[in-house]
Amino acid sequence: MNDKRIILKKFFTEIQSEKLINGTVLIAKDGEILYKGAFGEAELDSKRKLKINSIFNLASVSKPITALGIMLLVQDNKLSLDDPIEKWLPNIPYKGVTVRQLLNHTSGLPDYLELFEHHWDKSKIAVNQDLLELLIKHKPEQLFKPNERMEYSNTGYVMLALIIEKVSGLSFAEYMKINIFSPVGMQNTEVFCKRLTEQAVDNYAYGYIFDVYKGKHVLPDEFPETDFVVYLDGIVGDGAIHSTVEDLYLLDRVLRNGTLIDETLLKEAYSPSFPRLESPFKYGFGWILENEKRKGRAVWHSGGWPGYATHFKRYIDNDLVIIFLRNKEQDFDFEQSILQSIENILFNEPYEIPKLPDFQKAKILHTEILNRYVGEYRLEEHTELIAKVTMKDQRLFLELPRSMKLEMYATSDNEFFLRSLSVTINFANDGINHYLTINDGSISQTAKLI
Repeated sequence: MNDKRIILKKFFTEIQSEKLINGTVLIAKDGEILYKGAFGEAELDSKRKLKINSIFNLASVSKPITALGIMLLVQDNKLSLDDPIEKWLPNIPYKGVTVRQLLNHTSGLPDYLELFEHHWDKSKIAVNQDLLELLIKHKPEQLFKPNERMEYSNTGYVMLALIIEKVSGLSFAEYMKINIFSPVGMQNTEVFCKRLTEQAVDNYAYGYIFDVYKGKHVLPDEFPETDFVVYLDGIVGDGAIHSTVEDLYLLDRVLRNGTLIDETLLKEAYSPSFPRLESPFKYGFGWILENEKRKGRAVWHSGGWPGYATHFKRYIDNDLVIIFLRNKEQDFDFEQSILQSIENILFNEPYEIPKLPDFQKAKILHTEILNRYVGEYRLEEHTELIAKVTMKDQRLFLELPRSMKLEMYATSDNEFFLRSLSVTINFANDGINHYLTINDGSISQTAKLI
């Protein structure tokens, strides 16, 4: 393993010299840490540096931890995986959905971002109970019948946090601290909502996004596309757990030695509930599942929230763990290349230090130009799917099927990009029909205005 240590040290020395990432990392094999380090700043204005114990918002890496909270209740016979959720949330309008289906994203519950966008007073910070009440009041249509397919649902994990509170009689934060964080020794891990409680946290890593108009990194609260971080700050379960790379490594160790969750239940957590169900990826209880012949089984989760990207990957058969927490927005593909290079080093495969792309800046277009592109576009290769282009407050948005609405930023009168994603959108016409083309660098899709 000394060879791996040397190569990883060389890799991250160059990463640091080129200032390619702003975050913390920990990599371990067979119970030994091969590399850990902190790069960049925890707070830009004060120039405060990141430390290995800097505390990050885990975003969706919270999900496997929320799932553990549910599994502990199951282990203590206080809850059944096959309980219908109306047993614990009596007025919820989606009857027959089970706890298990919330865990593995087969519930069909609608996503909550759109619900809050249309039905919430943005001057107030929402909490989980507010989401439940919006679901009860507005009854947005279920996306599909339970077990019909798998579709990632943040709403499902917010409901799991509410169920934990209902069954345990504790707040989600209290329950997780008493039953997971304290027993595991995760002293720097907590469920908290910084804007809601105005809680001061030592070693806090602020998350920054890139303002494409100002050409610099700013707090997401200051940028229109990401200001939802304020009014959604009280939502927990799908996110809002804050931790460090070292604490997540402690969790990895406890899960491996079986002192927290019994082996039978953990095996179920690492198994796809419906292996024959068509889905973009296999999912257990809070874990995305992989099984490659050479690398063996892996369980992992990533997370993204304005300013933060997180990655927690555990190779079960190889006792290998990669933990990466970032607090300054970067290009998505570049970040994935860094993670891929780390994996390649660990599995004796060729690797490279990827080139950091320049951030794109946006130009402001007149409303008359933006309005030309508003409408519904039918995808030519999948004619049953519709892409929508909408405009609000002189801002243009793209909404793809089963995807959240994303703001488009102009580089010219007819070319746009999606911030932090390697995606471009081009509008054109042939004198009769109008088209948009979406290109992510590898796949190009064209849709015609209808």
